[in-house]
Amino acid sequence: MHLHGHDFFVLAQGHGNYDAARDARSYNLVDPPVKNTVHVPRLGWAAIRFVADNPGSWFLHCHFEYHIAPGMATVVVVENGPTPETTLPPPPTDLTKCCFLGAEDSYVLEVEPGKTYLLRLVNAALYSEYYFKVAGHSFTVVASDANYLTPFSTDVVAVAPGETMDVLMVADAPPCRTYHMVALAIEAPEPDPQLPLYLSRGLVRYKNINVSGVDCRGQQGAMMPEMPDHHDTTTTFYFHGNLTGGAPEHPLLPRVRGPVDERLYITLGQGSVCRGNTTSCKRGGSSESMLVAYMNNVSFHLPDKVALLEARYRGDASLSTVEELPSRPPRAFNYTDPALIPVAPGGKEESIEPTRKATTKRRFRYNATVEVVFQSTAMMQSDSNPMHLHGHDFFVLAQGHGNYDAARDARSYNLVDPPVKNTVHVPRLGWAAIRFVADNPGSWFLHCHFEYHIAPGMATVVVVDNGPTPETTLPPPPTDLPKCSKLQE
Repeated sequence: MHLHGHDFFVLAQGHGNYDAARDARSYNLVDPPVKNTVHVPRLGWAAIRFVADNPGSWFLHCHFEYHIAPGMATVVVVENGPTPETTLPPPPTDLTKCCFLGAEDSYVLEVEPGKTYLLRLVNAALYSEYYFKVAGHSFTVVASDANYLTPFSTDVVAVAPGETMDVLMVADAPPCRTYHMVALAIEAPEPDPQLPLYLSRGLVRYKNINVSGVDCRGQQGAMMPEMPDHHDTTTTFYFHGNLTGGAPEHPLLPRVRGPVDERLYITLGQGSVCRGNTTSCKRGGSSESMLVAYMNNVSFHLPDKVALLEARYRGDASLSTVEELPSRPPRAFNYTDPALIPVAPGGKEESIEPTRKATTKRRFRYNATVEVVFQSTAMMQSDSNPMHLHGHDFFVLAQGHGNYDAARDARSYNLVDPPVKNTVHVPRLGWAAIRFVADNPGSWFLHCHFEYHIAPGMATVVVVDNGPTPETTLPPPPTDLPKCSKLQE
């Protein structure tokens, strides 16, 4: 826990529930450490004291991103003291108002009439897909994840965390106005947990206008685009469904169209594990269990001391504790049943939310053709899942709503001109199918790009064996590579 604006004294910490009558006797009032961040131990408590001697409004929050974003925070307000030196000064006269950023404060993209601009859009956010629009303008989408697409026109772009979109925008609007560009966060509707509405704005402004040939009457002011609703998950579904590949002669396409060597059906969801290494506990939001995210009901646990890539190269015996990710979920149910979303004692999800933590991998021989169908579930939330594979591009063959049915849905695969990506948008309460050729030896992270999914375990490792030549063989680690055990000491 971190407090802005103040240092504090850490008096004590302990395990279990805090008991004032008992635990206050353990306070260190002789030489307590002075900190601004206190480690509150797992299943325990910590006690601090500070003097509120800095007037203002100060943020108090957990420093885990997946705790602060959903709301583990408050504001500490310290009142003014009796003297000018202990009184909060007035804000600067040029302070930007929170409610609106003017043209001089916003990001401004200056354009010239008639010119075409390439916008490279990168979603570097941790928690949300975004819709992007520029008032009065449209786009031609030409590439995604550094691979060309068949160009198509749209007035709205959807981009998920970890995903990139390259679009062309022609500066063809009336040049006397300015135009807002807006990025709006998308979220699943209730009963999913709701975040504050996130919206970012910039401006498109025309320059080098030939005023003699332009009638600017009635064209003053900044125009706002009409955005989709922030609960609209249909527009992003169809936007991503419009993506097709722009390289029909891609050298790996014949392999992708041919026989498949390995098939995986991976469910993506949330579950719970018991606290304290116990095997039995209450679920449904009980404090006895802890929320985790999973792939095929296994929540990824990072190894404590061994680096997987180095251990693999050296044949480390510790790899014997690494499990193979199952090809399918351990039990079948209606994965997209909305009744599984609410978390409550006695809820429909309670009987199927138990999961487990493990370090998992999935091993493929060099040059194997692999098909993965990702299935979003309604387990305790119904968000989409932007799934990202390191070390490889893949072909996105299809997407759909509901539960994937191989006999029905494989017939919809685009094997003619599928888009080449490294992040696939798995739609809310739906599925997406990809294929790739395992031609890059190594150990590669496969994970959801939502921070609140990857941190609690929606990940695994893809291991690709060496090929037959030195060029297709994993090189040794550098001689000065730090050992994980050394880093922990």
